[in-house]
This record gives sequence, C-alpha cells and structure tokens, in this order.
Amino acid sequence: MHARVTSEYEMTPLSSAPRRPERPAAESAVFAALRTDVANALQTQSHQIGARWAEQVRTVALREEVAGDSLAETATALVASLASALASDGSTSDDLVVRGLSFGAEAFELGGSLHHALKSLDLLSAMLLYAVETAMGDSVGNAADGVRMSRRLQQATSHLTLSTAKGYTQAMGDSMRDQFRHLRHDLRNPLGTIKSVLAMMDDETMPAEARTHPRFRAMAKRNARALGDLIADRLSDSAAVLPTWTNQRVSLRTIACGVRRALRADAEARRAAVVVGYSQDPVLVDAIALELMLHELLHAALQEAAIGDELHVDFGMLREGKTTVCLACSPPRAPISDAGALDRLAGLATRMRGELELQGATLTLFLPARAAEQRVSRADTPSTVPVAPDADGAASGTQGSGEPRHDIGGLREREHGQARG
Repeated sequence: MHARVTSEYEMTPLSSAPRRPERPAAESAVFAALRTDVANALQTQSHQIGARWAEQVRTVALREEVAGDSLAETATALVASLASALASDGSTSDDLVVRGLSFGAEAFELGGSLHHALKSLDLLSAMLLYAVETAMGDSVGNAADGVRMSRRLQQATSHLTLSTAKGYTQAMGDSMRDQFRHLRHDLRNPLGTIKSVLAMMDDETMPAEARTHPRFRAMAKRNARALGDLIADRLSDSAAVLPTWTNQRVSLRTIACGVRRALRADAEARRAAVVVGYSQDPVLVDAIALELMLHELLHAALQEAAIGDELHVDFGMLREGKTTVCLACSPPRAPISDAGALDRLAGLATRMRGELELQGATLTLFLPARAAEQRVSRADTPSTVPVAPDADGAASGTQGSGEPRHDIGGLREREHGQARG
C-alpha cells in the first residue's frame, strides 16, 4: 500500500501563503505639484536650453554642417516633449517617440554615427538635469523627491533614446535595401546581355555566319568584365560595411575640443591646461576610435601633470593613409612617462587599428584616415560603377548620364520584358 504524498501547497493554509510585496503608494500631492512646476520651468526655458545645446553639440556630436537655427529648433522641440512627458503621470508621450524617430533618421542621413547621435542626447539630458536642479533649488521637497524627479526624467529620456536608435536603424535598413536594389539592377544588365548573346549563338534558325560573328564574342567579354568589376567593387569587404559604421567626415580639432571639455574637471584638479591646435580640412576617420584614444591619452597625461603644465594637442598631415595626433607637454617632457600606462595605451591603439609611438618628448597617435571629399547627397550618387572602355572605344559600364549602356536589352526591361527591380 502506497502512502499518499501531500504537496507543500496542500499542507500550507491559505491564510499563511507568502504575501506579495505591496505596491508603492501613489505619489504625494506635494510631489505631483513639484513635478508640474518643474515641467513648466523646462517648458519656459526650452528655447534657452535649445540654443545652448545647439552651440555645444557641434563638438559633442560632430554636427558642424547643420545650421545653428535648425539645431536649436530641434532641441527646443525635444525639450518641450520631454517636459510634457515629465508633466504627465508616467505615460509615454507619442510626440516624444515620433521626434526621436525623426532625430535618429536625420542623424543617419547626415552621415553621422549612432554613437554620436546618442551622445548628443546625453548632452541634452545633462542640460535638463541641471535645469531641474535649478528649478528645485527653492522648492519644497527632500532628497528623495530630487531622486524621484531625476528618475522620472530618466524614464522619459530613455524613451527618446530608444526611439532615436530605432529611427537610425530604420533609416540604415532603408539605405541597405536601396543599395542592394541598385546592385541587383546593375548586375542584371551585363548578365542579361551575356545570356542573350549565348542564346543567339545557339539559335540554329540564324545563319551560321551571324552566330559566329566576332561581335557576339566581344559583347560577351565586355559584359563579363563589367560583371566582374561590379562584383569586385560592390561586393568587396569594404563595401559590406556602411560608411557610418567606420569612418565619419569630421574635423580633428572638433573631436579634440570635445574630449577637452569632458576632461575639464581633471584639468582643473591638476591646475593644468589642455591646448588644442588647429587642424587642416575635415578627414574621413574612425571618429569613435579617435575620441576614445584621445580621451585615454589625455586622461593618463593629466594624471602625471604638475601645476602649471600645458598639454598641447596638434595634428599632422595625412601620410600613407594615416593621420597623426601629437601630444606634447610644456615645459618639455614626455607627456606620459609611466611604462605600464604606455603599454596599455599602445595595446588599446592596436585594437583601434592604430599605432602609438613615443618620439622624444612627443607622443604620436597614428590612425587610418583619408582626405574627405566634398559631401554629396545619396540621391546624387550614381548607382553604377564606370567601366573602362574597350580598345574600340565602346564602354560596357555607365555613360555620363549614369545609365548603364549595353548592347542588348533596354535599361528598364529584363530579358523577357519584365520591369527591372
């Protein structure tokens, strides 16, 4: 006879079951009034905050090419949306999400990185926190209310950050779809021509002399070469990565000034100064890697700085596909003398695909870069790759109009008359 096994749930009286933790009580009327007052203060200061953000975001998010008025209007609208979200009872503002989507898409269209787009929102969040601190200075409340207010603002900015990332990735996905659509179209042109040539050469209804004409062989070779060029150029390893993932068109001085601002407290604590020199024209460089490396270099140098020292950041000319950032100290000495710190920084530079060299009293950072060309919109960029003409002068790639030229088959038709995708 088997004994019945009684579960612990059957043995435990209902009245003694574990109780769930109680939900926090609704916010007090005092905090609700305080939250409304702070939200109104942010609404009132939205234009001033927007103008300040527009001035500083150029060095934080590398948005030099955008008009200041446009930046200020964007920031003013974001501040107003965040204030509305703060004034609401914990609900998400649809307007805030829509503006975040637009902000992220615009950042991608301007050729910026997602990293810098989110950094610009961090700057706006810091400005708002300062405004909240100021608004709460003379208000009735305690430390818990201050933390609670900051948490409410952080919840609102997190929705803005999330929607910005979504807008950026959506725009990036649309760009990649356009890129592959153009590539499919450009690959079908020479491929269709080759298939048509082979079909005619096998067509027994045509005279043998016509089927073996050298022109057909030349057409096939020409378009096969065009096909190979397209594959080599548009499906290369470098083409697999969007430009915004690797290099950005930036001013080296702008990045250095942004790093100097971030390390201002460290410099003041050491009573040292960071002097940033002038750079040449904008370059195409991995701006994120440069910012991270320069931050670590200056931070390490400030740790060894003495009272009155000046750390000079200067920029070298492009050479062998690299740009140089030089760090020197005044009075003259090595800006970083700690061997362990130098080894660590050299290893970090290697991971960033750069090099770090100590030459005398100057520490030089080399990073891959090239001269930036004049910015053109993606709509103005031809979707096809020019192909060198043959010896007889007939080109198998694109003509000046940007339309592919082939011997057989129209631009808008596939080999059986369907519209090309």
